[in-house]
Amino acid sequence: MNGNKFFHGTLEATIFHATPFAPSFPFTCLSAGTRAAYVTIKIGHHKVARTTFERNRVWNQTFQILCAYPIDSTVTITMKTKCSVLGKIEFEARQLVNQASLINGFFPLLSEEGKLKPKLGLQFILWFKPADLEPSWEKLLNNDNFKGLRNATFPQRSNCSVTLYQDAHHLPSFQPPLSSHELPGKLWEDVYKALEGAKHLIYIAGWSFNPKMVLVRDPNTEIPRAKGVKLGELLKQKAEEDVAVRIMLWNDESSLPHIKNKGLMKTHDEDALAYFRDTRVICKLCPRLHNKFPTFFSHHQKTISVDTRVEDAPNKREIMSFIGGVDLCDGRYDTEQHSLFKTLNTDSHAHDFYQTNIPGANLHRGGPREPWHDAHACITGEAAWDVLTNFEQRWTKQCDPSLLIPASAIGNIIKSSPPISSDRNWNVQVFRSIDHFSASPLSLKVKTEKSIHDAYVEAIRKADKFIYIENQYFIGGCSLWEVDQNSGCKNLIPIEIALKVANKIRAQERFSVYVVIPMWPEGSPESESVQDILHWTRETMKMMYRLIGEAIRETGQQAHPRDYLNFFCLANREKEGPGEFLPPFSPHPSTLYWSAQKNRRFMVYVHSKIMIVDDKYILTGSANINQRSMDGARDTEIAIGCYQNKTSDESGQKNGGIYAYRMSLWYEHTGRAEKEFEEPHSLECVASIRSIGEQMWKIYSGDEIVDMNDAHLVSYPVTVGDDGCLEDLAGCSNFPDTQALIKGKRSKFLPPIFTT
Repeated sequence: MNGNKFFHGTLEATIFHATPFAPSFPFTCLSAGTRAAYVTIKIGHHKVARTTFERNRVWNQTFQILCAYPIDSTVTITMKTKCSVLGKIEFEARQLVNQASLINGFFPLLSEEGKLKPKLGLQFILWFKPADLEPSWEKLLNNDNFKGLRNATFPQRSNCSVTLYQDAHHLPSFQPPLSSHELPGKLWEDVYKALEGAKHLIYIAGWSFNPKMVLVRDPNTEIPRAKGVKLGELLKQKAEEDVAVRIMLWNDESSLPHIKNKGLMKTHDEDALAYFRDTRVICKLCPRLHNKFPTFFSHHQKTISVDTRVEDAPNKREIMSFIGGVDLCDGRYDTEQHSLFKTLNTDSHAHDFYQTNIPGANLHRGGPREPWHDAHACITGEAAWDVLTNFEQRWTKQCDPSLLIPASAIGNIIKSSPPISSDRNWNVQVFRSIDHFSASPLSLKVKTEKSIHDAYVEAIRKADKFIYIENQYFIGGCSLWEVDQNSGCKNLIPIEIALKVANKIRAQERFSVYVVIPMWPEGSPESESVQDILHWTRETMKMMYRLIGEAIRETGQQAHPRDYLNFFCLANREKEGPGEFLPPFSPHPSTLYWSAQKNRRFMVYVHSKIMIVDDKYILTGSANINQRSMDGARDTEIAIGCYQNKTSDESGQKNGGIYAYRMSLWYEHTGRAEKEFEEPHSLECVASIRSIGEQMWKIYSGDEIVDMNDAHLVSYPVTVGDDGCLEDLAGCSNFPDTQALIKGKRSKFLPPIFTT
């Protein structure tokens, strides 16, 4: 267990009851409500659990607490009322790790000064399970022993189908050389067909939604009738056909009339509401209610649920749900080419020029547009119903529940899937970050669900060979940062990854981690918020490489931290070609816009939120790897965890959908399908991917304008020392064409709760 340096595993804590309340005089708390007591559990400075308020002091509540803290941490159990601390008891984490895994009994509590309070006791059980006892995905799935995450509203569902998408569309020329696998799906064309085919209901939840956008733009589309049709017009047409069209959008409260309803985030919420006013489409704006910061957090889920025809049973209908990172709004339409300039005079982007990183950018001043890489999924089976149920729970909480269509009113719809077939061999579980302000009903004793975070941690702990991540952010584990340990960014995902690598190093086993993030978060790279997020990201990376470097030194291996962990981003560079759009105006010289246009380069914005483990298990959805998405009480998120029953044939040849999806993603990013890509954990694969990333960074950052063609993967611009110390690349402290510090800069006025 990492040399017993870490309290790393799952702490199961059950709080039973305390000494009954005995009133005395004079009262310090007069109201009955203040005499109700509750219990908190802290590890170090981080509160990790809290019971409900109970007047009779009987709780009987159990918590599964994920732990990745230094071994010298203190576990503190405290009983409180609203106005006072009644008593507490403390244990050293090493007691649970080294001496006994179980603490059980009725314990007297101490005052805050450390004095015994003999008349006040608390009964509880603490049971600790080390992380290294977790079985691998290989063992679990071979023995069919994985039953899903316990701390989630929705159980794991079997007999589902899953389609995995990369980007909103793919050109016919994109054909990854994978034998016996279907080509990647075309997300927005499939969405169009699903909406068009709905007979009873269309439920859409979104962070941003533009009813004037067009889903189908490919001149060679197989559904030419859809080309150029606006999303809003399609939905109005379906509503006229008596389909229940319900749209639930995040209410960005900065969308104000005096700035033409654009809002700080430009989500089109007010525009969508006005667009569907006086139509049969029912569109509702839902603010993200929060007791402290009601305007700064969002409903970030992106889901569509429709009824669809059951294959081979034309008279039956079932629910199909789309879930992932792709919003139905501006700038999301892109292909594997991620063009900067070449598509500005085509149907793809002539009416959808999107560039939010460069102040003043617009089509009339020319490119580069902001290329967009994203991920999404489509599911059928009972898990699709769970996505619909999430929509209903949110609608019931913030809108009029009578406007929903009861499933019982749809006569020919089935909830269970047809008999298992080759495409119904997926197991799927729906996870959420959500609280009682946003969904009804949640458990009476659990007001916040953060099952997405718990699913990530569980998946990492079961990893045996490699982890591949694409995410818009990568921030966490502040308790082990060099600075800002109390920033509140306490999600454990980066720590878990670093400890997994460190444990593998100590066991002298190969393990590889690949993380793909954007060069900088969306927005002006010099802005206060972007620099703040880059600062948190750098602290996260430094912490991970430090832990890995320590493990290498302790084992005396001749290895480098980047043999195990590597960060990448995506970028593009295009030489000028014939027939390009000629803008009537040009940017002002010496600006980021002018420099990026002159050098004909820009990052590809990574917006996808996926994690693939051992080609066995995939997590995908709307949640970013930061505290906002993982907390449960900040942004509202949804995701799915999936695996297949069988991922290789009798000869051992890999044929699973997750393996094919990763290989397709890597083909998009590198333009190659190398043999070593089949074994991502191998040092040969790490060396190959690193070589591609370093070569493409030189092309991207160099003075000569060179086409990057089909390869967009570039190494993240940092230097990692043999000891794990992290620095900027020599002579490269800023991102190309910007004055933005790669390492970021701590904001002087933004509270960490906003940017972590």
